Amino acid sequence: MSAADAQPAPAKEFAIPLDLSTWADKPLLLQWVVEEIDSLDWSSPDLLQILHANPKFKPRFLLVVMVYAYATGRFDSEEVTEVYFTEPVLQHLFPEHALSPNTLMRFRRDYRGLLRWGLAQVIRRSLRHHYDLGDAAIPAGLNRIIVKAATVRLDAARHFDRSNAGE
Repeated sequence: MSAADAQPAPAKEFAIPLDLSTWADKPLLLQWVVEEIDSLDWSSPDLLQILHANPKFKPRFLLVVMVYAYATGRFDSEEVTEVYFTEPVLQHLFPEHALSPNTLMRFRRDYRGLLRWGLAQVIRRSLRHHYDLGDAAIPAGLNRIIVKAATVRLDAARHFDRSNAGE
């Protein structure tokens, strides 16, 4: 066999799992979600004005629950609602919060960019953890893959909800 006949082994395609708990335990994922969401400026005057005008609006609660659910591969709003009611640590973090699929769908539509940012942050941390990257810089191409993975999760959630609405 000549060198021209030798075929290189096909490259294994890099993939980010839909359920990041295959890369990091769920308690660690939830810790990362909370840390990333808490890093937002919750004292912003604009946000405080919205919260004061709408005391039942709980964006921190919705962001944590939705980012955590999407990071663990649960996209349908019914499933996301179940995540809150079946995971004791979420009930402990947010006791006596109301949650419905319609609330989740509306929040996802209105705050898609914020959800994508939170998911990308958690995916990035999961990747660093899984591959033991520490604080090494993540190349731009890999960052694009991370943002795409976050976007795919949000699109999947929307499609699941649309297909369930048609049933």
